Amino acid sequence: MASDMSNRESSLPEPSDMDPIEKVILRSMNEGVITVECTGHINTVNTAAARILGLDDQGIIGKKFDEIFPDFPESKSLERIVSRVVDEGLHTKNDEIRYRRTDGELVDLAVATSYLDFDVCSPGVESVVVVFRDVTAFKSIERARRKAADHLSHELKTPLSIIAASVELLARNPSKEKSAKILERIERNLARLIAVQTIVEQILYPPPYRPVSFDFGQRIQDVLAGIRDESAHRAVSVRTKVEEIHTGCVDPNVFDIILETLVKNAIENTPDHGEITISLHREESGVRLQVRDSGVGIPASDVPFIFDGFHHTQSTEDYSSKKPYYFDAGGKGLELLRLKVLSETYPFDIAFESTRCRHLPNRRNLCPGDVSRCVHVDDKEACRESGGTVFSVVFHELD
Repeated sequence: MASDMSNRESSLPEPSDMDPIEKVILRSMNEGVITVECTGHINTVNTAAARILGLDDQGIIGKKFDEIFPDFPESKSLERIVSRVVDEGLHTKNDEIRYRRTDGELVDLAVATSYLDFDVCSPGVESVVVVFRDVTAFKSIERARRKAADHLSHELKTPLSIIAASVELLARNPSKEKSAKILERIERNLARLIAVQTIVEQILYPPPYRPVSFDFGQRIQDVLAGIRDESAHRAVSVRTKVEEIHTGCVDPNVFDIILETLVKNAIENTPDHGEITISLHREESGVRLQVRDSGVGIPASDVPFIFDGFHHTQSTEDYSSKKPYYFDAGGKGLELLRLKVLSETYPFDIAFESTRCRHLPNRRNLCPGDVSRCVHVDDKEACRESGGTVFSVVFHELD
């Protein structure tokens, strides 16, 4: 029996014995390909498979398949698929699984398995080929769309419900004083709906970019004046460091949208008695605008999706869209997506760096919204040192 198994194993083609064309095909494929002998040993691994799984393609050839996968629960899903085919003869056309690589990164895989067409093993336990594709980007978009639908539904449903209830109250002929309050509520929620409509239109149909020369310092002060009126209930200080710059590479209206969005985002993520700094200076590639806050920072798991639109650092069930500029207000999740879309349309780049407050390691650890009520720090300087976010926008000089 042992010699019979040895004969079977020696009958399998070694990678070095492959036809040159087969080697080129395997090497050039975007899909990962692993062949596994009936004994469970890895016979072939192409470059894409090693890259997708985060493995050393040479270091795993000849090893048992159940020895190559990282020791993570999510990594066992691929191991189970291979085991099912090798041991039980149950192959699959298209399994979708989540797999954790050796570096800890989660990827989404679409996996198909089949049998090799040479007969060196017993019936039902032939050598198998495993083919898989990295569908992480597609699945991320799919998840983002589902979350987007949840949040957009919430964002539209809340003001519409309030308006409907308010109209019903008006129909009951309340007193003049009550009618005025009801009308104010209707007006405020209609403004929310109009704001959503405006942002969506700018995402779908960005307005023309009309750069002109203007006074950046005065423009910043004008935008901040409007923000101060709307955020008068907050105790967040905003400082400016603005160089005098003469250039015609920036559209002032787009500049206003960017600045208002970033400052609003900063205020809503910074507790009272925190600090925001706006700086503007010239550099070799153009004009750099920065908005830095001493807020709670963005959890590492949310960083890749912050520009995706409708992505909130709260879960959907915890999400609540409070009044604009309130701490942890929630927001529409559209503003940063709009900036990303505009940056892909107009000559400016946007990026950010964020450090999550070390006293709030995950989203379930809540900030009280006021530095003076924080049990972890004594003053705003200590709060500023514990975490925060900086958004940078570089407007490029036009050729």
